[in-house]
Amino acid sequence: MRVLLDTNLLVRAAISPNGLARELLRRIEQNEDHILIVSSYLLTEVADVLSRSRIQARWPLSDDEIQSYCQYLARVGEEAPVHALPLAISDPKDQGVVEAAVAGEANVICTSDVHFYESPAREFLAERGISVLKDKALLLLLESQRRR
Repeated sequence: MRVLLDTNLLVRAAISPNGLARELLRRIEQNEDHILIVSSYLLTEVADVLSRSRIQARWPLSDDEIQSYCQYLARVGEEAPVHALPLAISDPKDQGVVEAAVAGEANVICTSDVHFYESPAREFLAERGISVLKDKALLLLLESQRRR
């Protein structure tokens, strides 16, 4: 399965090593049948969010740690060669995620962002065979596939 974890999940995986987002990342990385889709947009956004003062105030990571984490994501993931698409989501800030999912031929986008579950994103992604799941639903799916 080709999976794109939204920026929010990738950030949560960095700051909470025992949390659900980190567990998802581990399971994708450890199963050769799964591929983590990343893009330069996602990696830049992850670094930006982890560097924000309100994140740093609660979960301080050094610039080196942030860079190392993003390099790790690039190493374990497959970078999608993103090309601009017509706006396919109501929040233009999320367009880069949509473009990465399409370019990376993702089967799943894992996100809690409501814009992905609404029109026009829902239809646009469904037409391309991309499901949108929340973290717990993706974990259940990965567990069910592992039991087969």
